[in-house]
Amino acid sequence: MAAVAVVLAAPVVVPAALDCSRARSNAEKMLCSNSRLALADERMAYAFRDAIRRGVDPAALMQTQRRWTIEIRDACNEVEFILKAYENRTADLENP
Repeated sequence: MAAVAVVLAAPVVVPAALDCSRARSNAEKMLCSNSRLALADERMAYAFRDAIRRGVDPAALMQTQRRWTIEIRDACNEVEFILKAYENRTADLENP
């Protein structure tokens, strides 16, 4: 039982917040300049962390997150599309 408590108390790696001084893609630049996008990113980070806590394989999760970032988020060029992409990804993370 103590081992379970230790595992549940262990810190969970959450994708780091975007360093806006290094924003490269159009999506990253919009994320840095739009509070709605920043909030959506924060919500997704929490969903990501919670997915790991529920037992989702961290390596697989990181792989799907990288693919989502490149193929979905960075392909968006408008705030509303990026917001929808974040909403969908967060829902995917919350409902495996």
